Parts: sequence; C-alpha cells; structure tokens
Amino acid sequence: MEGSGRLPYTGAGHQALLDTLYATPTDQSLWRGFLQQLVAVSQSRSARLLVLDKAAETVRSSTKINIDDRAHQNYVDHFVNTCPWRPELKEKPAGRLYSTYLDFSCRQRRFYKTEFYNDWARKLDIHHGVCGTVYQTDEYTIQLLVQRTGGQGPYEAQDTAWFNELVPHVRRAIDLTRHLHQLEWGQRGGRTAAHRPFAVLAQGGRVEFLCDRAQALIAGEESLACRHGRLAPKRQGPRERFLTLVDRVIAGAGRDWRHSGGTVSLPRRDGGRLVCMVGPIAPANSGALLAPQARALVYFHAPEYEGAVDEQQVAELFDLTSAEARVAAAIAEGSDLKSLADRLSLSVETVRGQLKSVFRKTGTRRQNELAARILLSPALRPREAPPIKL
Repeated sequence: MEGSGRLPYTGAGHQALLDTLYATPTDQSLWRGFLQQLVAVSQSRSARLLVLDKAAETVRSSTKINIDDRAHQNYVDHFVNTCPWRPELKEKPAGRLYSTYLDFSCRQRRFYKTEFYNDWARKLDIHHGVCGTVYQTDEYTIQLLVQRTGGQGPYEAQDTAWFNELVPHVRRAIDLTRHLHQLEWGQRGGRTAAHRPFAVLAQGGRVEFLCDRAQALIAGEESLACRHGRLAPKRQGPRERFLTLVDRVIAGAGRDWRHSGGTVSLPRRDGGRLVCMVGPIAPANSGALLAPQARALVYFHAPEYEGAVDEQQVAELFDLTSAEARVAAAIAEGSDLKSLADRLSLSVETVRGQLKSVFRKTGTRRQNELAARILLSPALRPREAPPIKL
C-alpha cells in the first residue's frame, strides 16, 4: 500500500505498536499501552476496546485511552446505545473497521443533531471515528473504536484501510489470549481432578478443555457424546439435567465461587454407572480485559480411573456408623438405593432411613451433593495397582 501523509503505514512507531499488541496475551495490562500507541500512530484523539455481550448491547469489560473514567462510565451506562452508528454497525460484516464519516448513513450534519453528540461527544471534542467488531464468539463481542477531534479531521478511505490491515493482528492476539486461557483451564482443572478424566465447560456444555483421558473415556461410552464442540449425555433426560447443572454452576459460581456443584449419573454398557461430577472453577484473573468467565469443571468417576472410597475413613470424617458409611460410600460410587438394598439384603426403606441419617451428619440434602462431598474428601484413596505379571 502506498504511504499516506496522515498515517505511517510502516516505521518504528508501527513496529512498536505490533510488538505491544503481541505481548498482550501474557500481560493484559498492555492493552492500554497498545491503545495509547494506536492513538499516537494514527494521529487520533482517543480509543476504546469494548468487550460486550454477544448482542453487543452490554459492556462487560473495557479499556480506554484519553477518556476520563466518569465520561467512560457514562458511555458504558447509557450512551453506548445512543450512538447513532451502533444499530447500523450490527448489520455490517464483522472483522473490520468502518469510517463514521464515509461508511454510515448518519452523515456529519445529522450526527451533530443527535443526543449522543450534544450530551456526550461534544464535551469531549469527538467528531469522527472508526469503529467495528474485531472479534466474536458465542459468549461475547469485541469492538474497537478510535476517535478524532473536529480539528484532526475525518478518517478517509486510506486511513480506514490502514486500520483494517491492523485488525487481523488484533484477532491473532485475542486468539493467543484465548489459547492461553485454555491451557490455564487445563492446568487448574488437572490440579483439582488429579488422575480423573476431566473437562472444562462453558455454558451450554461448550468445551474449553478436554484432557486426553476424558477423550478416551468419551470415545468408549455409549451414554456420552462430544459433538460440535459441546459435551453432553446422549439421552434427553440426563442431557437436560447435565446442561442445567452446568449452567447453574457457572451462574452461581460467578457470584461467590461457593456453588456446591452436583453430579449426574449415567448408565454404562457393563451395568455400572458413570458419575459426572460438576463443580465451579474461577478464572485466575477476573479483572483482566479479556478475562475468562466462570467455568464448570466436570470430572468423571469411573472404576478404571478412580480410587476406592475408604468406608472407615468416611465413618471417621463424618461421624457415621459402619452401616451409614457403607451406604454413603456406595452412593458416592454411583449405586442407587434399590441395587444397594438388594446387595445388602435389606429393604429399601431401611437403606433410605440410613441415608437420611447420612444426609444430616454430612450436611447434605441430595445424593449428588453427598457423592460430591465424599469424592472430594480424603476418603477417596488411590486404587492399588495390580501386581505385575512376568
């Protein structure tokens, strides 16, 4: 592209801008430095990077340069949706920026009559801009906005083209950030799940991370499927319970990270049960611009991967009788009351009475809460490896 008298398409300033941009995945505080350099290189007044909801109506997080906190908060709280270009921007293809002077039906004279200009932009001497959606996922929309004063003049076609040569670099930086988030989820989930197969899920069962053991487990299970990047049981009833639990865990965890989680038990080909343990996992840095939202950690209790529940340890931990500990351990390992009663040659009512006592002593009210309490306790011991045969 030929050079412009307004924008330096190459040179030290442009290279430094890219260097800062590609450092943001490991240090998100540098997004502000990137915007500061962008304003300087493009000879602009101010810039903002907004992380909005998927519909691009509510700002989740943001960073900005040359706009004071009060004006920015007013923009986020009200003026973001009075901006005359925003409705039309939703209809324009994502992945590029557009000049407010050239690419929108709201021309300059009409802009000067809007509430957005007279109640907000006029005070900041903002007359022109480039704006656009630079990144979208199923969860959020990221928009970049750069503004000029009346004296600096509008962004012409070649100015806008320069910005659009920068946009792919912005997307790659965000892709790298998301990839690092996935690695972080894998590390944090692995520390909690230990040797168990596990997955980290977003709302609707969307997979953020799936460990190798979980991939192997799912491939051999008739009751589970991972399709189009989403993990869920195949049958409708368990699928609805599983996805509802995942969404509730994520929504509840986002408030105080104390959601108790729960379990969903699935039948297996050999007649046993596969217990899906679901609990919250918090992002490491929830204050970052592109911070990952709350996630659900799902790990699987299966005999071939799990340790054994030590009934004596269960009894000591929760002050249970031996009979109560036997019931509690069996529930944690996926048994239902009828099969447990048959195995112990007891009536279902007797086992149910023991289970009520277990609920009271462990502070739980449901079988899935009880299973989660035990499987996350020291009562879960590594299963002894079989002897090596020569």
